[in-house]
Amino acid sequence: MGVKTFSSLVDSGAAIRVFCVFICGAISQAFLVTSAHAQDPEASPVHWAYSSYFGTGWYQIRDDRDVYVLRAAPHWMFREASLDEDGERTIGVNFRLAIAAGLDSLALDDIPGAIATDNLATLSVTPGVEVTVPMNARWTLRPYASIGWGKLLSNSESAWTYWAGIKSRYAFSNGKLDWALINALGYVGYTPSEGPSENFWPVLAGLEFDYPLSDHKSGEEQLFASWHGTYTRFASDLNLDVVTGADTSITDQWELGFSVHKETSPFKIFWFGFERLGLAYRFSSSGDLKGISLVFQSVFDR
Repeated sequence: MGVKTFSSLVDSGAAIRVFCVFICGAISQAFLVTSAHAQDPEASPVHWAYSSYFGTGWYQIRDDRDVYVLRAAPHWMFREASLDEDGERTIGVNFRLAIAAGLDSLALDDIPGAIATDNLATLSVTPGVEVTVPMNARWTLRPYASIGWGKLLSNSESAWTYWAGIKSRYAFSNGKLDWALINALGYVGYTPSEGPSENFWPVLAGLEFDYPLSDHKSGEEQLFASWHGTYTRFASDLNLDVVTGADTSITDQWELGFSVHKETSPFKIFWFGFERLGLAYRFSSSGDLKGISLVFQSVFDR
């Protein structure tokens, strides 16, 4: 049992929050929303349980609501998964702490203000565990479960947040191209201090591709281009506006993303390490949800 260095444990923090906000501001072309202290209650951000699920990025609900989310997920690898030549399997165990914050506003000309304490609208902390099971040389399963607590910072409302599920990754190789089929079945929900519980069931299917960038290296390591496409169907419709009770339900979500990564080691920004750096575009078939999120990990490792 061992603990990784802090730079490999943390995929977000003070420095990464500045980085995230800057990118989000650029891609959203400095969209502004009014501070929660001055806005109508109906403009409250989506629930923190859903913010944790969607991850770091900018999201637009219908054409009149903008939501900004920062999500950090420091982790501690208790035991690495492995499968030796004789088929002897070691099951991996990884502890993760998801911390998600929703921002009231985001202005490109005031990045320090965006990460100020009084600009936070929601906050949740959700510890969890992942178990990695290598079924064979190509196929890996990963059950996971998390439970935590969140709060709407503009009033006393709070909630327990939780999610669980199982992921599957089946890897292939064709010359220089490595690709994988990724599937996942999950459950995401919350139980508020007042009012009924809410939940949804995301069922994901997707493909992820890696290809070496010829003559492009970072230090002594080969750089790889990675792109992915996923489709998520919600077994029960996902209502994006659970805070106000308005019916803004979607039945699915598409995601198209591109990133770059090094062969073995992470990118270093200040004291922090990132497995990948990239962007992804998300949208629902109905058009009620669209957004741009940051890519720091493969789809399977989120």
